[in-house]
Amino acid sequence: MISINKISLFFCGLIIVSLVFSPFLLTVSMIGLLILGLVKENKEGLNRFSFNKNLGTKLMDWKSNAAFLVIPFYFFIVLFGIWQVEGDYTYLLERLRIKLPFIALPIAFLGLPHFEHRQIKGLLYFLLIFITLTGIGISTNYLLNYDLINDMLSRGKPMPTPRNHIRYSLLVGVSIIGGIYLIKEKYFYKNPRERYLIIILTIFLFLFIHILSVKSGILCLYIALGVLSLQFIYLSKKYLFGFLIITGLISLPVIAFVTIPSFQHKLTYMHYDLKKYFAGEGEQYSDSGRLTSLKVGWNLFVNAPVFGVGAGNIKKEVHQFYEQKYPDYVKPILPHDQFLFVLAGSGLFGFFFFGLAVFVPLFYHKNYRHFFFLGLYTIFLVALVLEHTLENAEGVGIFSFFIGLFLNHLHKSPHKFVKNRPIV
Repeated sequence: MISINKISLFFCGLIIVSLVFSPFLLTVSMIGLLILGLVKENKEGLNRFSFNKNLGTKLMDWKSNAAFLVIPFYFFIVLFGIWQVEGDYTYLLERLRIKLPFIALPIAFLGLPHFEHRQIKGLLYFLLIFITLTGIGISTNYLLNYDLINDMLSRGKPMPTPRNHIRYSLLVGVSIIGGIYLIKEKYFYKNPRERYLIIILTIFLFLFIHILSVKSGILCLYIALGVLSLQFIYLSKKYLFGFLIITGLISLPVIAFVTIPSFQHKLTYMHYDLKKYFAGEGEQYSDSGRLTSLKVGWNLFVNAPVFGVGAGNIKKEVHQFYEQKYPDYVKPILPHDQFLFVLAGSGLFGFFFFGLAVFVPLFYHKNYRHFFFLGLYTIFLVALVLEHTLENAEGVGIFSFFIGLFLNHLHKSPHKFVKNRPIV
């Protein structure tokens, strides 16, 4: 008979596929994991499955399970804003719907059986292969439409990708960090020669993310690689080798700019965009709009610093502010920084709980010592600074899934394991 653990692995794989292609399957997969987390297998008795009573005990044990239990704060911060809504509740309900995984997945992974090292590495291997296949498809389309897509990039348009190009680029970055982790761990599924395949796929994705030319995804990846390099230097004391790694990371974007046309077009347009912004002519340009959105978000926070303008009112308030201060901007943009987004919508009160939700899982039991988790979390934190990443279903899905999965993996026997936690 198939165990809960094996069924949950299937749903984890389905979530990875769904994050790229299907919002519907993503919802189905998350519900499947939640159901599996709510039940347990009976080794004896007529009923094979029964309600997981241990889950209730874990939910009440804040001290041992704080890393899981702070994540629902992402949802409740928005729910708290219900008393501030003026008129239509549609936007607030949409925000709550998007953030439901922050309740469902922590409960699911807290209730699910422990994911072993090999299972986790197998999922990262699947992620690496799957994202590589999608990358090959995108690259092929780019080559077949080379002039057209380069022209799009030179005008600030993104390269065609499944669903959202920014969230997809974050997945590519996570896949690269996962590939490096598998190389470091000398992982293979069946044949040791697969290690060479993992190296090839990781190098391909590293080249591909520059071809894709999504600025935020590339920046997230490079900062994550920089943080992991500093961790390596600190632990190994190999300062000369570490210096060479850091020098390489600084040099690679320059080399990419010279050798990869799509990357060159994207950065050239960004420079043009910023020139327009500083000349006061940025109304029609994407980066100019993002910078202006930060000004708007900061002004909304200053005007309501304690509780914010209300999570359900922020869209309306942003539009009104644009009409008053920036009437030439055709499309008002919500604050392009998740931290500022929370400050504007929920004030310092909400920001306090948001900070707990963000940082407790990273520092609890020194989870930052895990190579992949540190890389993943660095991508997450940089993405929060560059975008309002948690205001769409795909962004919420990516980080609630991977963080929940690794918290389950790292959350092993809260006493003995933590005292002698290895650096992995």
